[in-house]
Amino acid sequence: MIDLPTTLACIASATLVLATPATAQVAPAKGRPDAGAAAPAKSKPEGDARAAAMAALDARYVVGPATADDLGYRIVWQTEPLATRDASLQVMNATADSAWFGDSAGSIVRIRRDNGETVWRSSTYQGTDRMLSLDYLPAEHHDNVYVVTELSSVALDATTGNLIRRTRFAQLPACAPAVFGPTMIFGTNTGLSSWFQYSSGYNWRSTTLGGHVTAPVTVAGELALAGSTNGTVMAMDAASAGIRWTRKLSAGVEAPIAADSQACFVAGIDQSLWAFDLSNGRVLWQYFTQAALTNPPVRIADGLYLAVPGEGLVSFNPMPNEKPEGEVRWKSKAPGNVIARVGTNLMAWDAATRTLSSVAVSNGRIVTQVKMPKVESIKFVPAIDGDMFLASKDGSVERLETLARSAGGGVGTASGTQDKASAAPSKGKSAPSAAGNGNAGAPNGGDGNANSTRTRN
Repeated sequence: MIDLPTTLACIASATLVLATPATAQVAPAKGRPDAGAAAPAKSKPEGDARAAAMAALDARYVVGPATADDLGYRIVWQTEPLATRDASLQVMNATADSAWFGDSAGSIVRIRRDNGETVWRSSTYQGTDRMLSLDYLPAEHHDNVYVVTELSSVALDATTGNLIRRTRFAQLPACAPAVFGPTMIFGTNTGLSSWFQYSSGYNWRSTTLGGHVTAPVTVAGELALAGSTNGTVMAMDAASAGIRWTRKLSAGVEAPIAADSQACFVAGIDQSLWAFDLSNGRVLWQYFTQAALTNPPVRIADGLYLAVPGEGLVSFNPMPNEKPEGEVRWKSKAPGNVIARVGTNLMAWDAATRTLSSVAVSNGRIVTQVKMPKVESIKFVPAIDGDMFLASKDGSVERLETLARSAGGGVGTASGTQDKASAAPSKGKSAPSAAGNGNAGAPNGGDGNANSTRTRN
């Protein structure tokens, strides 16, 4: 992990105290004037020292404390680079008590979620095949983590990292699998949805769609939903692989399907966003656009969102009444796809430009926008009011938590319960949060101006 005392000692020598030595958290200034009193003017040398200190911190972190604060987060910890020499990040995941990292050399690292310490490092002994996913799937009689590559499934003991089994797939996955009960379900370039029993390593069965099934399968309740490049949209029984219903579009489907308990939402190359009744495949509504749709629709909380070329990020009413053409709530200029919701804001990530935007749920206004040039992977766990996990190409993994939680408020998950693992205080050395803005409890960070947009490079 990063040696924070060394960094902070450097900062202290510049007459800027950002953190206490024990916890590396921001210490309140003694004798701070009342809110109504004018703050003392800073001298130019002190201002230069502060700027240099913050630049040094930003350089050491995947995302620095000032950027984290802008987003309403604080840094909990960051690891040292975890990637094997000459290798780079391929997969990252987070669970209730751990974060997981995998690189292009086949190395897997388990990290403690509370303090960022390495639990173990192991190897999948893969050849040139690329990792597609890493899932921690404990069961009654075993505690395993499963790594899916382009050619095989690798089971590791989650306690020790020891290799348990390596199974060659009968049907090669084209994308990361979805997990349903004892099976993984994934699409293939030969037009199949394939079921694989991961605990036993048994290639169980498959269902034919035709074309290429290149997007991840979506599991909604008891259904597995898949789309194909030949325009087939299919709902299958997730437990048996039997077909429930099928729709045929005029062009292919390359994006994952979104779903809730009533409907599924399909973005098609035919320039339409479709809403189908989940139970029978009946068309509920169709929103026509001027471009082929390849971005994934996202169904989160009470909203449906899709990045539409030429229109921007569009918010839809998932279940409009008697509106066969769909109902748009707002359009935003925020780039990228929605990946999470935090408080009253959506988080939209544009991988091409490494830009994360905080967007108001109510009207699509960009609240905060920051550049994250080092970030190769970003995840919010859980997707609603969750911790932010970031990873750079060299395998530096960073965990951030919301300022609302670090202030002691506790943040609810999608089901209304608190994420106990992420709410627990860090036992290791924490990273400092940017000081001096007076908004530690604000959900969006920022300067308190609801109409401001701030960009950091």
